[in-house]
Amino acid sequence: MADGNDEHRLTDGVSVEAVKTFLADLTKEFPDTYTEMTTEDACKQLVVPRTRQDNCAYVDLLRKQSSHEHVNKATVFVSHAWRYKIADVLNVLLEFAEEQRASKEDGQPVFFWFDLFMNNQNANVTANLPQEWWSTTFKESIANIGRVLLVLMPWRDPVPLTRAWCLWEIFCGISNEGTEVTIRLPNSEEKALEEAIRGDFEAVTDTLVRVQAERAEAFNPRDKDMIFEAIQHGVGFAALNQAVKDQLRAWCLEKAVAAVEAMRAQGEDETEAFAGLCLNVGLVLKEYGEHDGAITCFKAALPIFLRTEGEKGENVAGLYHNLGIAYHSKGDYDRAIELYEKALTVFVETLGEKHPSTATSYLGLGNAYDSKGEHDRAIACFEKALGIQVETLGEKHPSIADSYLGLGIAYRSKGDFDKAIHFYEKALAIKVEALGKKHPSTATSCNNLGEACYSKGDYDRAIACYEKALAIQVETLGEKHPATAVTLVNIGRVHNQTGGNERACAYMQQALAIEVEALGEKHPSTANTCINLGFVYASKGEYDKAIRYYEKALAIRVETLGEKHPTTATSYFTLGLLHDERGNKERACACIQHALDVRTAILGPDHPSTRKAERELQRIRGGDSKTKQDWVLFAVCCPCILAAAPFFCMYHCAKQVCTK
Repeated sequence: MADGNDEHRLTDGVSVEAVKTFLADLTKEFPDTYTEMTTEDACKQLVVPRTRQDNCAYVDLLRKQSSHEHVNKATVFVSHAWRYKIADVLNVLLEFAEEQRASKEDGQPVFFWFDLFMNNQNANVTANLPQEWWSTTFKESIANIGRVLLVLMPWRDPVPLTRAWCLWEIFCGISNEGTEVTIRLPNSEEKALEEAIRGDFEAVTDTLVRVQAERAEAFNPRDKDMIFEAIQHGVGFAALNQAVKDQLRAWCLEKAVAAVEAMRAQGEDETEAFAGLCLNVGLVLKEYGEHDGAITCFKAALPIFLRTEGEKGENVAGLYHNLGIAYHSKGDYDRAIELYEKALTVFVETLGEKHPSTATSYLGLGNAYDSKGEHDRAIACFEKALGIQVETLGEKHPSIADSYLGLGIAYRSKGDFDKAIHFYEKALAIKVEALGKKHPSTATSCNNLGEACYSKGDYDRAIACYEKALAIQVETLGEKHPATAVTLVNIGRVHNQTGGNERACAYMQQALAIEVEALGEKHPSTANTCINLGFVYASKGEYDKAIRYYEKALAIRVETLGEKHPTTATSYFTLGLLHDERGNKERACACIQHALDVRTAILGPDHPSTRKAERELQRIRGGDSKTKQDWVLFAVCCPCILAAAPFFCMYHCAKQVCTK
């Protein structure tokens, strides 16, 4: 984008004093309007008139004044939208420079690469640059500068996220290892964001899901075409969208946690306002999978609300429920059940048994019991929730689909696939009526139904359900959406089960490519697909390939879920079985022992998964495959067996006489 030699590389930047001088000039020449002027206005009314005669960039004027004082190697690349008010943008630059000055021990000055100053505004210097320039020279230039400062406003609907230029600049910063991307708001926007975090957490999270690079615009249509071509030939729109969303998510969560710490530092951590902030920040963190941070916030809020509202307060019940969700997500099912039950007690006492909030608590309990393997208790909870919802919301309310879904999952876990199919069909019917046939949630219900049919062995119906889901997802979400990838995996599983190993691999490799591009290498969904690919290769007898995929999945799960999560334990267990198949007994025992330890601690010694791990470990070690629990059961039943033995013998003798 810069004018000059060296293939238009972005090398120089302008000093903080130059920025201050420009802002002072604006104030002096346009005293009544400068606060409302956009960057484009400043370009037309100040920069172009000053540079027209020499047909040069503003930075060239600064070079004439002082070649080193005002112009030097750029240290910060500024990404902004020209529709912003120029005074806001310049003040953000000055505030950032002051922060840098105060925090840096070496006192190195900041020099901004700011396109208003660096490009010749009398000519479109980017018009004739080839597409390759954007994916090589431009990206390398940002890497050499080392830092991108993204000026973001308004925070509720940030303009840069709708501009093709800005999205490409952000991505170039994110994708360069060692390049730091810093997001800044003007002071007025900072205050508005803090107020939103305190009162409207959904508005905060909404800003993180609006990035759609393929819908971005540029003032010059040729610029848009050129940038889109660079994206399509490079990382693709899905990866660009996800990278920008991840950056915004991290920044937003950082701001939310900082708001909590600011109140604590001011000694306001015993106030009801602090509790409300912690509740909202906890909800934001929970929404984005930051369960430990969410638990910390919820626990900080709980004693305050207990003091101000009492044991039966609405916020107290909500905190118990949300803590239950967070612990459930971490795999601590007993703690989750304890908290769901506390929430349920409050809801029943304050709102009554027949209230939607009470039903929500029963749903939470049902999910936790099902995860723990107590499927009958889960079913009882789901049935309670369903009864309440039908009575309070009506038979066709969308929320009722959640109860049917829970019942379907529990019956499928029990192995009663016909009942599971029955409830999945009911959930699907509600989704179709409430949302229509072509809705992502309808596709999810089709997938659930397909899972039950798959488990039953009805592969024709399973693949019909999956293909229906796939068609909806491709139309509504696109071919490269993570949900589409899940359905591709499901179709692959059916092909693997029916002998089509090669087709199974093709579907799953397609899914893996989508997930890596859209979610990244280290995401739980990516791990799930690696597991399924490992299973396919194991089915083909290619155990080395299978082990590689299982180890990749295990590494992701350890990093994202932790060593002591039931899902991580499952990866250790399966990997152990594969090592046993390859004859590596030592490695097999180590993996299964780890799975056993985690399952014993999290699920308890009597859980079917725990006992299965213990049996397999004993089998591999060459001992009896009976577990401690099996021997205890045998000891308890032994007297009865001995007492019954004579009668058993008499029965067989009589049977032989009769048959003769």
